[in-house]
Amino acid sequence: MDGIDATTFEQLKRDFVGAIPTGDTLKLQLKNHNKLQKQRLAQIHSYMRENDIMSADLGGVTLERLEKTTVKVNMAALEELVDNPADLEAYKRDNAVTKESLKVRKPKRQRTD
Repeated sequence: MDGIDATTFEQLKRDFVGAIPTGDTLKLQLKNHNKLQKQRLAQIHSYMRENDIMSADLGGVTLERLEKTTVKVNMAALEELVDNPADLEAYKRDNAVTKESLKVRKPKRQRTD
């Protein structure tokens, strides 16, 4: 790679500093856009949940509702209940927490040759 002279370097510095406000403006626009998209996504997720829709395709973007169940385990309580497997299952059932999330899958990029 060729070296640059002092005048080119000074011009690059001025150009870099001059472009900072443009970058900040674009970042703000993107932040506002993402905020609106997040609100729209929350409304779509709510509609999907209310109407028991598990998957939807929106112009190539796939939205999937995912449910995840976790059980909080307290070791002291588990040791007390581990003697009887039926009690252990009852503990899991009583302490199970189910969470739901929305997965957004964007289409894969197509190579352009």
